[in-house]
Amino acid sequence: MCDTFVALGNSTESGSVLLAKSADTEVNEAEQVVRYPRRRYGQGTLARITHRTIPQAPLTHQVILGRSFWAWGAELGCNEHGVAVGNEAAFSHQKVEGDGTCCLDLCRLSVDRGATALEAVEAVGDVVTAFGQGGNCQMMGNFHFDTGLLIADRREAYVVNCAGRDWAARRVQDVMAISNRYQIADDWDLSSLPADNGAKPDFRARFADEAREEEVAAFKRECRALELLQARKGSITVKDMADILRDVGEDPETYNIPDDELPSRICMHAGPFESRFWHATGAMITDSGEDGAVVWMTATSATDLSVFKPLFFDAEMPDMGPPPRGTFTEGSLWWKHERLHRRAVADYHALKPDIRADFDALEQDFFAEAQALKTAVSGIKSEFVHECWRRAEEATDRWIADLERRNYFVEHAAYREMWNRFNREGNFPLA
Repeated sequence: MCDTFVALGNSTESGSVLLAKSADTEVNEAEQVVRYPRRRYGQGTLARITHRTIPQAPLTHQVILGRSFWAWGAELGCNEHGVAVGNEAAFSHQKVEGDGTCCLDLCRLSVDRGATALEAVEAVGDVVTAFGQGGNCQMMGNFHFDTGLLIADRREAYVVNCAGRDWAARRVQDVMAISNRYQIADDWDLSSLPADNGAKPDFRARFADEAREEEVAAFKRECRALELLQARKGSITVKDMADILRDVGEDPETYNIPDDELPSRICMHAGPFESRFWHATGAMITDSGEDGAVVWMTATSATDLSVFKPLFFDAEMPDMGPPPRGTFTEGSLWWKHERLHRRAVADYHALKPDIRADFDALEQDFFAEAQALKTAVSGIKSEFVHECWRRAEEATDRWIADLERRNYFVEHAAYREMWNRFNREGNFPLA
């Protein structure tokens, strides 16, 4: 279960368009941060997506993606033109016809194929209409859902809702948040649904499975993100987007991770209920303006226990170790951070303030310096990227060493058993 939100230039301090996304997936579903180059393809080339093949586009753009290790598609991403996207599981009454495109595929295809937000929307619409949606979207088991997307470029953004082979898109005016539900009624700007005597069909009324939306607390999370955006509208910064991604409710002092039965927090932590065996395995903030784009990634789980680090399209990628898998991967940054994350949540209220104070100081430096580097030469950007990722990993290493010197015990019995189970399944040697 995920949340994505955007602030257009008329709502941000810098005039850039900011998009943020939390990739909430299964506990051991490691998130890989990857960059793929721009490529041209000959006529008749096929693209092998998660569950099937489809015709390849003549050109795919350079992209930076956060992707579940097992899938072709992505949870979040941005391309060299500053087109950014976050996806959402959406729930419809449409019958699954078989393997089609899945939510993860549509997320990647949008930035692969769109040089603008509108082009990305149209690319999604073309694929959904031609191939429908279908196939497993989950690391464990077999779980299908439809798709919601929030797609932005340097000037505008669109909400996209997909149900089976149908879709609709609505242009964003200033700020917007989406979660695991359909947002578009009869107020769409583009759609596969034909108008009837000038009247637009109500997309949400036709397709939404409201019971499943309620099971994942989608409306509550969406409203919370939108409320926080509107309170900051006109002066929204990258830091504000990070703060919203880390939000755990109006009274964080009383938030107790094991207690919520539904996944009702934007900063999602797994809990000892089947409906909460999901958490933020990665997060992204994109800053797209006329002077270029910065992609901020955690590349680690638990957004409120992580650091956002910068990436540029014309700079070297940092060393994140070997690509993480669904079981412990020695040397991987994602799995290394799990030593911090899984110990810190055992004493969350005591440890989080000190961890955040340390990590916030780093982020403040990173955010301040990055803005001036958007137009810098690639060598300077590469040095900055490597330095930021090095400093963040050093801070993580210090905290891991500190936590390993402390007693480590999860007092809540069901929560303890949940983590014992996931550690066993992930072959994770956490004593």
